[in-house]
Amino acid sequence: MIEKKRKILGSLIAMLLIVLIGFAIVDVRQKGVFDSVIKLNHGWTLIFHGDTTDVKSTEKFAIPEKIVRGDSLILRRTLSKDIPDNPVLRFKTYQTFVEAFRDGNRLYSNGESDYYNHGLIGSGVHFVYLGTTAFEGKTLDIKFHFSENNAWNVLPTFEVLPTNYAFGDFYARYSPTLVVGLFLLLFGILMLFLSAGMVFYGMKFFQILMIGFLSVCLGIWTLCFTKLFQLFSFNFTFNSCLEYISLYLAPIPLCLLLLHMRYKKISKKRWWGLVVVASLDALIFVVTTILNFTHILHYPQTLWIFHAYVVLCILYLFASEISNKNRLDTPTKILTAGVSTFSAFAILELVRYKLMLYFHLDNTILGITWLPLGTLTFVILLVISYIVYMYRLISAKAETDVLSIIAYKDSLTELYNRAKCQQIFEILDNATADFAIVCIDINGLKLVNDKYGHNEGDRLIKVFASIFQNAFAGIGTCIRMGGDEFLAIVRYEHIDEIETTLATMAEFQKKQRENLPIPLEAAYGIAYRHELLNNDVISTEGNVRVRAEKIYQMADERMYAMKFKMKSELVRR
Repeated sequence: MIEKKRKILGSLIAMLLIVLIGFAIVDVRQKGVFDSVIKLNHGWTLIFHGDTTDVKSTEKFAIPEKIVRGDSLILRRTLSKDIPDNPVLRFKTYQTFVEAFRDGNRLYSNGESDYYNHGLIGSGVHFVYLGTTAFEGKTLDIKFHFSENNAWNVLPTFEVLPTNYAFGDFYARYSPTLVVGLFLLLFGILMLFLSAGMVFYGMKFFQILMIGFLSVCLGIWTLCFTKLFQLFSFNFTFNSCLEYISLYLAPIPLCLLLLHMRYKKISKKRWWGLVVVASLDALIFVVTTILNFTHILHYPQTLWIFHAYVVLCILYLFASEISNKNRLDTPTKILTAGVSTFSAFAILELVRYKLMLYFHLDNTILGITWLPLGTLTFVILLVISYIVYMYRLISAKAETDVLSIIAYKDSLTELYNRAKCQQIFEILDNATADFAIVCIDINGLKLVNDKYGHNEGDRLIKVFASIFQNAFAGIGTCIRMGGDEFLAIVRYEHIDEIETTLATMAEFQKKQRENLPIPLEAAYGIAYRHELLNNDVISTEGNVRVRAEKIYQMADERMYAMKFKMKSELVRR
C-alpha cells in the first residue's frame, strides 16, 4: 500500500514539474527576454503599382492585388521619438529582396544578387539596424522586391527593440521549437556516428543509420522552417534550400526503415508499394532540385507537388497498415502509431498552411506551426519501436542460442551429444588434415545400476565425464555418445599427446575410487584418419575424402577389443 502511494506521489510530482516547465516555456515564448518590444505596425503608407494607401495596421492588411515576380512594394512611415536607443527593426519575409532606407540612405539590403540573377532568395527574419540617434521625424522606407509569383499576400509585422536584445529575444520566443529542432539534429548526428561505429564491429547498423538520417532531416527542417537556423546562418538562400532539401529527403529514410522492418512480414505487393513510394520521393527530389538550381522553377513553386505526394503516401500507409493491423507485431504497432501521429500533424499542417495562405491569417494563431511537436513525438516513438524491435531480436537470438546449446549438449554431463558429433563428422568428411577419434567405454555401469540404483549410475557417469573433460581439455572435443560410451575427437596438432592424455585420465580415475561404489575403469580405442587413406576413400574434385564414421567404427572396434582383453571383474559382470 505504501509503495503504491509512493508511485502515485512520484507520478503527481513528475506531472507537476512537466506542467510548470510547460508554463515557463509558454511564458518565455510569449514575453521573450525583453518585455518592452515596440510594435511598429501602425502609421505606414503603402506604395504599390503607383497607388498610395494608408495602412491602419500591417497585421490585418492584405495586399489588394496578386503578386507577380518583379513587382515592388514600398512601406513608408515617419519615425517617432519613442523608439529606443540603438534600435533594430525586426520582421519576416518570404522570397523577397528587401531594402531599408532612412531619408533615402540605404541602411540594409538582403537578397539583391540572387534577385537580379533570377535565383531563389529564400525566407527569413530581417534585423535592420536603424542607427544611433536622431530618429524623430526621419522617414523610413522598406522596399520589397518579389522574386516569385504569390510570394506572400499579407504585410509583415514589425517590432522594434534594442540591438543587444533583438536576437536573444527572437530565439527565446521560439525556444520550444529551438529545443526540439536542436534535439532532433543532435540526436540524428549521434545516431549517424553510432551507425558508423557499428559497421566496424560487424553489427547491424542500417536501422540506426536510417533513424539518424531521418532525425537529421527533420531537425534541420524544423530549424529552417521556423527561421531558427539563422542561429547558424544568415544566408536566406542557403537556409531555404536546406529547408526544402531536408523536407524532400525525409520520406526516403522513413520508407527504407519501413521496408527493412517489414521485410517478409507483409505481402510482396505492399512491400513493393513502399519501394515505389520511396522511389517516387527520390524522383521528386531530383527533378525539383534540378529545376531549382537551373532557375526554371524554384522550390516554393514545386511545393504543391510534394504536398500532393505526402497526402498520397499517408493514404497509402494508412490503408496498408490498417488492413493489416491484426497481424502487426509490437514494434510495428509502435512504429505505426508514430507514423499515424506524424501523419495527423502533417495533415493539420497542410490545412493550416492553406488556410493561412488563402485567408491572409499569417499574423494570427494559424501562423504558428505545431508540426515540430508532431516530429518530436514521431522520433520518440520511432526510437521506442527500434528498441523494442532490437530487444525482440536479441531475445529471439538468445532463445535460439539456448535451444541450440540444449540440442547439442548432453543434459547429464554437459558434454556434447551424439547430434553434435554427427555435425562434426560432416565437417571432418571434407577435411584434409589428419585427426584421431578416441572411443571410451566405462566398465561396470550395469553393475552399479543393478546393485546401487540408477542415481549412483548417473553419479558414476558424471564423475567420469568430469575426468574425461579435464584430461582432454585443449587437445580434443569431448562427446558423450550415450549410456557409458564417450568419444574424443583430437586435432592433428595434438595427436602425439593422446597416449599421455589417456595416462593422465587413468591417474584421475584412481584418485576417484574412494568416492564411488566401484573402482573407476574404462576401455578405449584409437583410430586415425591416415589409416583409411588407402582403403575407404572417395575422390571429390581431386580431393581425397575419408568418412569420419568409418574412423569412429574402427576406434569403437578397438575399444571393445581392449575391453575383452581386460581382466577386470567389472567387465565380466
